Amino acid sequence: MIGLVKKDLLVIKSNLKIILAVLVALLLLISQEGGSSAIFILPIIGVMMFISTFSYDEFNNWNSYVVTLPNGRRNAIIAKYIATIIIIVILSLVSIITTTGFNYIMNGTINMTETTTALLGTILSTSILVALLYPIMIQYGALNGRIIIFIVVIGIGVIGAILSKYVDVNNLINQINSLESYGSILVPIISIILLGISYFISKKLFQKKEF
Repeated sequence: MIGLVKKDLLVIKSNLKIILAVLVALLLLISQEGGSSAIFILPIIGVMMFISTFSYDEFNNWNSYVVTLPNGRRNAIIAKYIATIIIIVILSLVSIITTTGFNYIMNGTINMTETTTALLGTILSTSILVALLYPIMIQYGALNGRIIIFIVVIGIGVIGAILSKYVDVNNLINQINSLESYGSILVPIISIILLGISYFISKKLFQKKEF
């Protein structure tokens, strides 16, 4: 399984220039706007780039090979999730270190509350992305999966726009803000639950696929 994790990480390594370019853009954004709210950008970009590993697997018929390995189907899915978590952790740390360091150089202060909030938001948003996208990519493949993801995103946007007409958005925001003090506990728990459910769905889907 370690070899499968390394394989996905090496694929992402080829996109290092893109990650560096995003990091430079992130620092420029912070220099203009200030704060640490943009911390989430780099990890989310990393997750979206990790989606490319599904395309590489399809193009090179990797899945036909991996299913012949001992526990290949199970380990292939575990490796995807482990490699993704590693990428998220590394890019989150890079974002936090660079943004807080840059803010300190520019402003002479570090807002730990804002940084913590941004980090928790990053953990939750990337967990939701992975939980939603991976089962879709496994079930429908890289090309069709991207089309379905696009349709889902548009659908969520349309539903959100419709609901905003009937739901008191300000009241909803106030209720969410009231839970902010519990974020350090709730966010990790919710993220683990989402990723766990997503993993088991992905494993079931992958076990049923023919290659």
